[in-house]
Parts: sequence; structure tokens; C-alpha cells
Amino acid sequence: MNKEQLKEFIQFAIKVIIVHCLTYFIFGMIMSNLLNYAEIFQREIIRDFMLPINSNTLVGVLVQPLRGLLFAIALWPLRRTILEMKYGWLSLWLLFVVFAILSTTSAAPSSIEGMIYTRLPLWYHLIGLPEIMLQTLTFSLLLIWWEKRTSKAIEVRHMTRKSFFSDILMAVVIACFAYIGYAVGSLVLFFIAGSNIDFEQAAGDVKTHLMFVVAFILNVIYVLYVSKKWLRNEISLWMLGTIAWALDGLVIFSYQWLFIGSSSFLVAMLIGLLPALIITLSVRQNYKRPKKS
Repeated sequence: MNKEQLKEFIQFAIKVIIVHCLTYFIFGMIMSNLLNYAEIFQREIIRDFMLPINSNTLVGVLVQPLRGLLFAIALWPLRRTILEMKYGWLSLWLLFVVFAILSTTSAAPSSIEGMIYTRLPLWYHLIGLPEIMLQTLTFSLLLIWWEKRTSKAIEVRHMTRKSFFSDILMAVVIACFAYIGYAVGSLVLFFIAGSNIDFEQAAGDVKTHLMFVVAFILNVIYVLYVSKKWLRNEISLWMLGTIAWALDGLVIFSYQWLFIGSSSFLVAMLIGLLPALIITLSVRQNYKRPKKS
């Protein structure tokens, strides 16, 4: 692998890691609350197979980028073939469904072998399918869309006007990555401070989830607005990042002060730093403006 191929692989691997972590955390959070995994994991037979939902949480979070890298290594030789297909996302998703979900080499939950050779009840195999099916489907759609968009951008980016739908979709994708920044930043701060986190209670805290939903919506609006100014050379990179940081920090501070009753300005600004950095770098990477003559 030469330097150009290595650079291309690193860019591809970063995309795979980001998309994997994004879909993994979002669908994990939604389904664990919707289906009440905390209670299910304590049932007879299941508790002998699964650890409690709040055990090894930090390890589970930290290992996801490694899993994303392994996915990237496995998909790299197939990347060109899948991208050239009309429905490449469907082919990628079917690979996950067949080899990683239904026909695993071990007797894993939700797999055919697992249903036959384990004592786990059939309902437990079936209840896990919605999360892994939806997560891998969304992973396949986002990754192939991002890869195809990058490939096309190399050829026509400077002359092509993006459609309104594409602008919104890109803003949503960037805001999703920033959402991960909120989660990672919050966890890092809490662990540095040595705070004890009740993950089960936090997962069911609707007010906290709504706070990040508000931040997500504001980030979508901000990216839609600032990307046009960036393309017209009307805003510098440091100003773009500073405004993003102020927005992402102040929305956390204001929401907590208004709806939760207590707020720390310093903590709110620290939590807002990583998502602001993600937004800044994403705009710089995905919106290539013409160079000044």
C-alpha cells in the first residue's frame, strides 16, 4: 500500500468509525429504553448470559472505535465493488444480515445457530433483531451515501450547486456527529471528576435527552446557515468554531438553568467544546470553498 492508498484508507476508516459509533449509540440508547433491556437482562436464564446493563459501560464505549476500525479493514477490499453497484447500501446490509447476524460461526443471540444450540428463549433472540437490523441498515445507508458523495465531490464539487435536500441531509449528518461529541464529552468530564453515574437512571432521564435534542436541532440550523457563509468566504474558520462553541455551550447552560434548575457555565462550555470542534472540522472538510485569487 503506497502513501496515497494509505491516506485513502485512513479517510475511509475514519468514516466507518464515525458512522458505526453514531448508529451504535443512537440505536442502543433508543432500544434499551424502548424495550427495557435493564429489566430483561435480569430475567432467569438471561442474567446467566448477559451482564447487567450498567456494567462495563466505559469499556463498551471505548471499544467501539476499535470495532469500527475492524469493519473498515474488512470492508476495504470490497469498497470499490460495493460503490459501483446501483444499490450498494443494500448489498452491504445483506452482508451484515447474513454473515454477522443470522449465520454467525458461533451460537450467538439472534442467529440461527443460537436459536438451535443455546438455552436462550426464542423471544430473546427475536427481541434483539430490531436494534441490530436497524443499526446495520442505517450504517450501510450512511456509509455508502458518504462515500459516494465524497467520490462525486472530487469531480464536480466546485461547480455543483447542492440541492436543498442535500444541504439538510449534510447538516443533519454533521449534527449527528456533534451529538456524539456531547455524549463523549459528558462522559469524559464525569469520569475525570470522579462522579458516580447511575447509567440506568441517566438512560431514562427524558429531560436530559430533550436537552441534547434541542442542541441537535440548533446545530442543524447553524450548519445550514454558516455553510453558505463559509462557501462565500464571509466567515473565517476560527469565527465559525467560536460561534459553534458559544452555541453548543450556551444551549446546555440555558436549558439546564431553565428546565433542570441548576447549571454550571464552566461545565456547559466544556461539554460544548467537542461538538463545536466536530462541526468546525466537518464544515471545513465537506464544504470546499473556492480559493481566493
